[in-house]
Amino acid sequence: MTSYNLALALAALPAAFLARRRPTGVFAVGIVLFAAASLVCAFASSFELLVAARAAQGAAGAAVVCGALGLLAGVAGGDAPAARIWALAGVIGAAIGPAAGGVLTQLLGWESIFLVQAPLVLCALLTLRGARAVLDTRPLERPHLGANAALLLISGALVAALFLLVILLINGWRLEPLAASLVVTVMPLAAIGAGRAGHTITPLWARTASGVILIAGGLAALGWLPHAGAIWTVAPQLAIGAGLGLALSALTERALAGRSAQAVHGGWTIAARHAGVVAGLLLLTPIFTAGLERNEDDALAAGTSAVLDSSIPPLEKLAVARNVLVAVDEAKEEARIPAVDDVVGNPDDPAYDRLASTLQDQLDRAVTNAFSRSFLVAAFLALLALVPILLGRRDSTV
Repeated sequence: MTSYNLALALAALPAAFLARRRPTGVFAVGIVLFAAASLVCAFASSFELLVAARAAQGAAGAAVVCGALGLLAGVAGGDAPAARIWALAGVIGAAIGPAAGGVLTQLLGWESIFLVQAPLVLCALLTLRGARAVLDTRPLERPHLGANAALLLISGALVAALFLLVILLINGWRLEPLAASLVVTVMPLAAIGAGRAGHTITPLWARTASGVILIAGGLAALGWLPHAGAIWTVAPQLAIGAGLGLALSALTERALAGRSAQAVHGGWTIAARHAGVVAGLLLLTPIFTAGLERNEDDALAAGTSAVLDSSIPPLEKLAVARNVLVAVDEAKEEARIPAVDDVVGNPDDPAYDRLASTLQDQLDRAVTNAFSRSFLVAAFLALLALVPILLGRRDSTV
């Protein structure tokens, strides 16, 4: 994930300057290279090759999105409609991606994500038939620093909602990828609804600030979940999704505003968003892994106490504790939380079932708490986006 987003962030501005004069060529070359890199990802024989192909995907993706903005101006009939369409596409894509990936992973395996990408992205070449490229020779303006800074911070915060939440559902709470993808569809539905209704909120800074507060509130709610379970994530996801629809669309429109070349403004915006994702991954991943290690020790201590206090035969307690530890170690190698029922459960003795339920609760509580600090830090990161937003109220160039 880091290699893809870092490559996209670094390639966005060079691609934008090229797309300013040759949007059709940049778009077409980007599409072909992205499809080729997707196939390499699907058939990668090593992790190193997968990472390299993901970086190539990122560079090609920068050409695609910057070229698309240049082409949209001709199709949509002007800069303002093109900016709105481009912003809405970005919101929908960011929200739907994890859910679609979960469905494909469950049904066909993770390689299918990249196999599907290749023909799907090549279909975009068909749109070039009716596209009228607009060569943008307007003088360059400085980027809208405030809007792009806010986009960077929000994108970093959304790493927790779009990536860590999926890991919690699948690896932590043992949901199947298909079930997890259905759970996280709450976010895109809320984002699309809020994005469509958000234009009634004026001024623009108020819509953006409202979205940021909703995102921060939803992330904080994920950090304070009272129990493990997918149902507890629904309300926070609704808030995050609504905030995503309001804030990202408004900030993208603001970042593209002005008389300068749309493609160049778009390049700054794409660079800011994906640099934010990289920053979020680098910031939240160590917090998340430290939380897992800390809560693993707490869970093992609590689990040991539960086994000793249980009503199973005393001579069986040592064997049960050993079996649970083996199951935990095996599950760690597979990056998941074990199902204790498979290790402890005994249909002929309710005492074993009670112990299994207690141990599973301990593990679920531990993994939920392990994610808590990452979600709270992400909420704070989102709130920081209010600073450039509010400063930009009185500065028309921000």
